[in-house]
Formats: sequence, structure tokens, C-alpha cells
Amino acid sequence: MGPARFVAGAPEEVRARLGLDGRVPRACTLGRLPARIPADREPGRTPGLRWFHATAIPPPPSAPHCCVASRDMADTDVSSPFDEHFRFPADLMEARRGAGGRVAVIGGGISGLACAYELVGRGLEVTVYERAGRPGGRIRTHRFWDGTHGELGAMRLPANHHTTLHYVRQFGLPTRKFVNANPDAYLHLRGQRVRARDAHTLSDRYGLTRPENRDPRQLLEELLHHVWYRLRPEQHKAVLAGEVDDPEIEALMSTSLWQYASTRLTPQAWDLAGQVSGLAHYEHASLLEVLVDYFGLFHVEQLELTDGMDALVSAFVRALPPQTIRLSAHIERIHTDGDGVRVLGRGLGGRLDERYDWAVCALPAPALDQIRFEPGLPPAQRQAVRGIHYASSSKTLVHVNRRVWELSDGIHGGGSFTDLPIQQCWYPSDNARPSGESWVAAEPVRSHEPAVLTGAYLWEGNARRFSTLPEEDRTGLVLESLEQLHPGISDTVDDIVHWNWDEQPGIGGGAFAYLAPGQHARYLTELGAPHPAERPRIFFAGEQLSVAHAWIQGALESALVAVRGVLEQAGARAAAR
Repeated sequence: MGPARFVAGAPEEVRARLGLDGRVPRACTLGRLPARIPADREPGRTPGLRWFHATAIPPPPSAPHCCVASRDMADTDVSSPFDEHFRFPADLMEARRGAGGRVAVIGGGISGLACAYELVGRGLEVTVYERAGRPGGRIRTHRFWDGTHGELGAMRLPANHHTTLHYVRQFGLPTRKFVNANPDAYLHLRGQRVRARDAHTLSDRYGLTRPENRDPRQLLEELLHHVWYRLRPEQHKAVLAGEVDDPEIEALMSTSLWQYASTRLTPQAWDLAGQVSGLAHYEHASLLEVLVDYFGLFHVEQLELTDGMDALVSAFVRALPPQTIRLSAHIERIHTDGDGVRVLGRGLGGRLDERYDWAVCALPAPALDQIRFEPGLPPAQRQAVRGIHYASSSKTLVHVNRRVWELSDGIHGGGSFTDLPIQQCWYPSDNARPSGESWVAAEPVRSHEPAVLTGAYLWEGNARRFSTLPEEDRTGLVLESLEQLHPGISDTVDDIVHWNWDEQPGIGGGAFAYLAPGQHARYLTELGAPHPAERPRIFFAGEQLSVAHAWIQGALESALVAVRGVLEQAGARAAAR
């Protein structure tokens, strides 16, 4: 049933509880560069994690400016359904060596690496097959000639992503604050540039009148708070557990963000609120998808890995036995029989044909669709693999010889949101120190040093249109847009790297799963079902299988589910002998 029909036909009490009872147009009450970048500067790879990744709404006033990856933050003081759900599973805290066996992990992204790490630690023999020439998947840190770096994919870690932080602590990786909202950053909309703290002054540009002519971030907060907190706590837990057989939850799943927003805000008010948060680019996504992201991931502080997000990838690789990972290995077919699985494909040394007891396919759905299974996946599962929606995402990293945004504009971390071709730009957090409600330079001398600016961060249609342009045109648009935010910045730019996730072999088809209305109920149960059902030999992992779509946390959660599946089968086999 389509979303509009579902909402229209929902029981009256359900529609009333969710605020879907009619169109109420009001606020809720509650360049100067070489023509081409040198070809030897190969960019790195990763998502951006994440879609709604970049909300501009500040954290609650009571929240500290940053959190550290401490043990008490990660494992205790569980205070919300999100905290409880994102914890590292207690039953996997200790790696007890048990029944043996051989496992093929297809995919060397973060979920595949975590699978291998946990299985090896329990005595299984694991081989990881990665199609690319590097591990890490959609975690991709690009390093420039002077040692500075930027993130082409995942760039931040919410402080309640306890499974991710479990590994960060375990590997001893240093972290620092990631400035997710900065009142000194800019909004550049409809030709006007204002500080984020002055967002309310844009109301006139959008023709807003009372009660909508106020801070658009407040409008958005009230809009989403209104519907999320009409659900009961047990319903919040059900959402995170994937238990969606509930009329109220189904209404959220089957409604788009725009369908809901249009019942409570005028189109002009939604346009402004959507632009300052970036959510305008996800207005056709499932409302439930947005709510989980917004309240579970962006109402907490954010961290980043000091040495780059690929430090987590490197830590997993170092922790695995030598020669566990086979790079440039393209798996084409997985054959299952009563004794195990055959993994077939091609690698650097020629054809691959290896036998294993079990396999874990730790791949995004578009890559999984390129593998032939014998016997084939059930029709419903194959349709889920092909039908689940993936969001497009692209980034442009800009290397500068000094930080104009710090020296001239006093911006230290955070992001500026625009309706310019770049959509968003994000400033490095490595020189940011909290000062009241704002941020100042941690070391003023660093403002004069080189840095990497995420000069463009685009989602969905914006990302797809941008990627079709010749590289020269993309570079020109980025520099022209940045000049409107920071006049004179072009004189400081000496390198630019463009990256689009739709175009990457083996991963292409989108940056991360972001579900459309109706897809939660239609696809998620089937998508990760072990195969064959009667005696599983193949398990699945990847962020698309978790509630934390586009995040490292989601990839790791799904990996641990696959690990449990393999261990259960290995234990059952050992017990039967």
C-alpha cells in the first residue's frame, strides 16, 4: 500500500496521534587552480556515512561540547532506547575459542573486517576477499602531500555509538571532538549570507509570517518532536529492534518526510527548515528513517578519530593474522551444498575456487546483487537486494595553505549550509576549542597553517547532477561557491579532490541505504535472512541491515549478528559430531 493511501486510510485515532489529520499550514506547538588536479593524487573512499549526517540543529543546552570515548560513556548509564540498542553485545564481550571451521568473508569494508576479527578470535580460520585494492570500503581517508587529511566517506562518530566506540577503545585510537553545529558558521540562502545564530533573519526572504517567522531550526525540532514523542517508549524500542507490526509505526514507515511536513508547515517554511538542516534533500525518504537519525544520532555529541577515520580500518587489519585479506579479489559466484560453500571468482593470480564451511557476504546491496548464488536467493530476498533505496553522496576536499575561515570569519569547526552548488561545506575540527556557546581557536598559530576543507558535500539529486559535470566544471563551481562564503579563499587553494560514491566499482549504486516509504516492512526482514533457510551456510552483513543506516555503527552491528549466526552453526555442527 502506497504511503498516501495508507495515511488516508489509517484509523482515525492513529492519524490523530501522529498528527496526520489534515493539512495544517502552521508550525507545531510543542577558482584559481590548474585545469586538472594531478592524476597521481588518488582520492580515498567512504560514505558519508551519511545522508542526514549534517543536521545544523545544535545539541540540547545541557549537553557538553564534546564527549570522549570513555568506558562509562560506552558501556554504562544507559539512558535511552538508543543507548541500549547501540551497546556492544554483552555475550560477545569475551572471545571464547569454540568450535572450529573455515569462513569466507566477502567484502573488506568495516563490517567484513569486524566479522573476521571476531571469528578469528574464537578460533575459526577466516579469509577476507575484497574487490578493491584496499580494505575499508566506505571509510576512506584521503591524505595530502603534507600529511593533512580529509574524509571522503564516514567523518564522525556519535557519542552513543557504543559498538563503534568499543573497538575505538579496544584498539587505543585517539579521538577528539567533532564540531557538529557552530553558531558562527554561515547559512547562504536565496542570495543572503548570515551566521547560523541569525537563521531567524532569513524568514523575510521566504515570506514567512507568524507563527513561522522564527528560527527555522526550532520549526524543524518541533515538527519532528511532535510525531516521535507521540510514540510510547516501548514503541521506540520496537522501531530499533525492527519490530514494525504496529499501526502507528507503519504510518511513519509508509509516509515520506515531505508528506508529513506538508501537513504542519507551509511549503515556504519547510523549504527554509529543510535547507538549513539539509533534510530538504531527503524529503522523499521514509519519515521513520529521518526520525531515527534525528533523535538517535544528532541529539548527541560527535567525535572523530584524530588520525583519520581509516585508523579504525588499519587497526582491524593489524589485528588479523597475515594474509587473511586478499585484495583485488572479485567474487562472482557462491555455490552451497551439504558440506559447505564454494567461493568462485578471479584474483590477481588468476581464477579463485575455494571451499569453506560458511560464508559471510559483508557487502552493500548493489555489490551483493552482482554475485550469483547457487541455489539462488529466494525471490523476496533477491527483490529486497535490488529494491532497497540507496542515497547518493559526493564530496570535494579542498586543500588550502591557510585557514581563511578561521582568520577572517572566526569559524572553528562545524558546517555552513547553502543553496549553492556545493550544498554544504564542513570545516576541520582540529583547531576548535569550546568557549561558551561558540568555538574559538585552540591554537591561534594553527589558523595560519595548511588544512583540508570539505568544500562540497552533496546528497541525492544534487550529488548525481554534480557528478555528471566535467572535473574542470566541478572545480570551478566549488571555488565560485566558496568565494561567496569566504571571499579570497581561492588564493589559498592548491589542491582539490572530487569523489562520488555512485561511481565506485563494486560499491556503485549509492553511498548508503536510506529507505523510501514502505521499504522497512517490505524489505528489511528478507534482506539479511541467512541462506539457505533450512540449513544456513551464508550470512549477510552491512549497514543496510541495521537501523543505523549509513553509519559505521550500523555496519558493525550487522557484523556481530552474522558472527552469532556462524558461531551457532559451528556449535551445532560440533555438538552433532
